Amino acid sequence: MERVFLDANVLVSAALKPDSRLASLWSLNDVRLLGSPYVLAEARRNVSAPEAIARLERLIDALAVLPAEPADFEIEDDPDLPAKDRPVLLAAIVACANVLLTGDITHFGGCLGGVVHAVRVMLPGEYLRIR
Repeated sequence: MERVFLDANVLVSAALKPDSRLASLWSLNDVRLLGSPYVLAEARRNVSAPEAIARLERLIDALAVLPAEPADFEIEDDPDLPAKDRPVLLAAIVACANVLLTGDITHFGGCLGGVVHAVRVMLPGEYLRIR
């Protein structure tokens, strides 16, 4: 089973646009969607409409969530992410994710399509195209 870690922006987009292709992530066979408390808190801060909040919580309920944030550690091939994004990559690594999905091309752009510490970093659309 493929383990796919979701950045907060993926959760937010899926909650705000329930008819988008992103929603299909939750129905893929042989995929386990992952998150972390840090990612969930960020997603919750960025969704305010009541109907979107309800959708976000349903999406979160379907994730396997790390019980706590991992301590910082040295990352092989460290992409030197900003402090606010580093916990996302650390959590994906600790969760043994095969893939980290993010829409953050500003900060993760340098590692998109590549592998960092055994985690492939991808845009959600690209991941869905190859699935």
